[in-house]
Amino acid sequence: MKKFKNIDFKNWNFRRLIYLVGGFWMIMQSFFDKTWWIAIFGLYFLSMAIFQFGCASGNCAVEPKKN
Repeated sequence: MKKFKNIDFKNWNFRRLIYLVGGFWMIMQSFFDKTWWIAIFGLYFLSMAIFQFGCASGNCAVEPKKN
């Protein structure tokens, strides 16, 4: 099986797991409630978890201010 460059199944942390579960939950709720526009947000969070970009990869940390 060919490994994709951006998909990494080894370096999972709690934040990525939360994004994965939350994105999947949003997608499922949007289908059950027939509010399809919420699926866009769910797909965004799900893709952040799978492809490891944005806050799911730890890039949203604020560096401390240097004196």
